[in-house]
Amino acid sequence: MAWIAGDRLQGGEYTIERELGRGRFGITYLVKNKNGDRQVIKTLNDDLLKSLNQSERERLKTMFLREALKLQRCKHKYIVEVVDSFEEADCLCLVMEYVDGVSLADLRPPTLSESDALRYIQQIGEALIVVHENELIHRDVHPGNILLRNREGQLEAVLIDFGLALDFDHILTTSRTKETSDGFTPPELYAKGTITRAYSDIYSLAATLYKLLTGKTPVDAVKRKVDGEHLVSPKEWNPQISDRTNRAIITGMKLDPKQRPQSMREWLDSLGLIGETSKTETPVPPKPESKINWIAVTAIATLIAAIGTLFSGMAGLIPIFKPFASPSPPSLSPSPSSSKTP
Repeated sequence: MAWIAGDRLQGGEYTIERELGRGRFGITYLVKNKNGDRQVIKTLNDDLLKSLNQSERERLKTMFLREALKLQRCKHKYIVEVVDSFEEADCLCLVMEYVDGVSLADLRPPTLSESDALRYIQQIGEALIVVHENELIHRDVHPGNILLRNREGQLEAVLIDFGLALDFDHILTTSRTKETSDGFTPPELYAKGTITRAYSDIYSLAATLYKLLTGKTPVDAVKRKVDGEHLVSPKEWNPQISDRTNRAIITGMKLDPKQRPQSMREWLDSLGLIGETSKTETPVPPKPESKINWIAVTAIATLIAAIGTLFSGMAGLIPIFKPFASPSPPSLSPSPSSSKTP
């Protein structure tokens, strides 16, 4: 069911203000709760539900709910927060925080300095690490799904609009078209039945960095793979880009998923963005004092052995220096006084 401004949900808990956007799978609404706070509600697209049979509808709702519950566990300051979920008129709904900010797709001018771009990319990359740890893949990372929020005078990136239940396409016929973002969607997401992993979000985030640094949307993955179109190096568009960043973008956008970094942490490390979730451990050299202690122990042991040898030799020389025989030691057994020698 599509809602319009003024509609009230959950007995007046939420009031619809307006529709924010709609895709093939979902619709998002701006709402106010009973306290007057703005929030966002996301629900499944009613048109899609009507096109499915009962079994498919139940399957889609189950997948949406399962992934929504996973998303609720993804607590991170750079991920839009899911605060509630409910069912209204047979529609599953997610209630999320409202982020009032401009998206990276709407920047004017459209390009950023490398340092600013890398700061936002690191924030979203760290957020995606948490997403992947919760067995989710965003599937739709692009500049339009990254908002800039002002927190205490500092702009920070926030990841929104997860592609919940996009894997539902895998149970439909091949004639159905997947929801994709040209230039940012990896080739494996165009193929029916492909299992997506962290490397899929890496492709999309690398493409996002490409756009932020060049102002150009990279050539679509299908055109690269099927038509053989060349991916222009970002450094060709912007010579100011460092070689390291240029290489990381190209590697992150490899058509073959196996040739990309296999974890978001690995890709961020290749950019030099070592963060709080880094698993890379720097080998710790032995402490100097530990080495000295072992040397000291060895020296002491050697000294003790030498002293022992010295005493043994001296014991053999003692009789030579004695001029008189030693008196016999007294007996330890008590004797009666009559037996004493005068």
